[in-house]
Amino acid sequence: MTSGNSVEESTRPDYLSLVFRDGLDMPIEGLTFIATFPSGEMCTAESSASGAIALPIPSAARGEVNVEVQDEVGGKQMVCAIDLNRCDGTVIVRSPKTKARVSLQPHQQVVPQAKPQGKTKPRPVAATTDKAPPSQSATRPAKLDSQSSWWDSNGAWAKAWAWITSEHHFLGEAHATNPTGHGARVAKGLSSAGQPLAAVLGPEAPNKENLRLGRNNIYREPILEASKRLGLIPQALCALMDCEAGKITEKLPQLNADGTPAKDRKGQPILKPIRERWNANAGNAQSGAAGLTQFLASTWLTHVLIPGYYIHDKSVANGWVKHIADAKGNKRWMFILADGSATVTPYRKRASDDNVKKCLAMRMDPAWSINAAADYGNANLKVLLKAGLNLSGLNDMERAKLMYLMHHEGEGCGPLFIKNKLRDRTDGVGGIARLKQVFAMQLGPNGHAAAERLIDLADGDVEAAYREWLASFIDSRFNPDNVHKYFFSQPIGADALTVLMKRIGGEAL
Repeated sequence: MTSGNSVEESTRPDYLSLVFRDGLDMPIEGLTFIATFPSGEMCTAESSASGAIALPIPSAARGEVNVEVQDEVGGKQMVCAIDLNRCDGTVIVRSPKTKARVSLQPHQQVVPQAKPQGKTKPRPVAATTDKAPPSQSATRPAKLDSQSSWWDSNGAWAKAWAWITSEHHFLGEAHATNPTGHGARVAKGLSSAGQPLAAVLGPEAPNKENLRLGRNNIYREPILEASKRLGLIPQALCALMDCEAGKITEKLPQLNADGTPAKDRKGQPILKPIRERWNANAGNAQSGAAGLTQFLASTWLTHVLIPGYYIHDKSVANGWVKHIADAKGNKRWMFILADGSATVTPYRKRASDDNVKKCLAMRMDPAWSINAAADYGNANLKVLLKAGLNLSGLNDMERAKLMYLMHHEGEGCGPLFIKNKLRDRTDGVGGIARLKQVFAMQLGPNGHAAAERLIDLADGDVEAAYREWLASFIDSRFNPDNVHKYFFSQPIGADALTVLMKRIGGEAL
């Protein structure tokens, strides 16, 4: 479920627009939904062609609204609970399922005879795939296939089909069909005993990783690859990425209480901005960070020189990085500039070099960016271990949470933050004076005044105020709504940061 942030009671609308979508992000039309308020009041409505209903909110309503759907025999099934204090106009409610029509088949059929070896036709997996993405140059970011559905542009469906058919031993020409281009795909075949089998595959399910990505399913393959390299479940990597990734803004129409589109005083539709889909081409003009996981140029160009990192291996393959002797005859990894000269500092004055530009452009490639974030996170965990902290009892989501803390604070200040020793750093990077400056910068345009208020609330303790603020910020990024959405079932969460710090040998808030 996607909703707005907490809203004041005085500004809460007197109705909500509920938009119901299926696993393909298509509207769910013609279903009867029943909303029950804590007071017992009920509202019943049928979803429109856009999958929407308008839900009037009684003025005295408090707490959660239970939303149910009426099934084909008149029964009710729970859909979700909506917290009225967190909704500010429009809520998207997504089902991981899609609708499929499967025709009946005779219960017992004749199993086709095995074909002679050498003349066996290849499995019809290729017939189920959309157009394959064209091959990409190794020196520019790969582009997603714009001709495919958003959820299958990376061939995810074909892989799911190959997996389920191999698991259930389909026989014969079990072609998958999807004539309309939307909805689930259905494939028919026979078991070894001659009973009919039908494989119904949606955009994401089934998948053995229990990973639910929704509109970010286009990044499934690099996420799975990076999570294996990282040694964490993919959901943990997704939660980490979601903290940093820029998002594409989409706008949904808001509805009136009668279900008609709401308009402003000028007669223009009232639109609700929704930001869910990660933007592989995101850039921050102020910091210079770019790509899906928002790497600074200096960090990126430093990492391409570190053996074992994904972007190092790729840069070596592209000829941008080589293991050569420096001026003193010592072999080291160096960046090769366009004129053939080598350097260990390819940033700063060399920003205009063609090879440097090409390498930095790869921040926009999802595979490079996601794997780079995974390697960076893994390296940061090693920094914590080296600092004497014990990570052995943590689950994967908690490890990802600490990775984000380290990404935010850096390898120098991260361990000190956990140990409550930021004030002990006196090398010009840390210290209380520097910490106050950093605190103010983190809080935005009016940061100095905001930081002073928080410091006053902490009785003048700058470090305590900063730790309290940052822990609250990171906890909000890893709240249950944000991390559970990546699981189909049995989600894994993370303890509050103050608890985590104490568990690993640091100091709680």
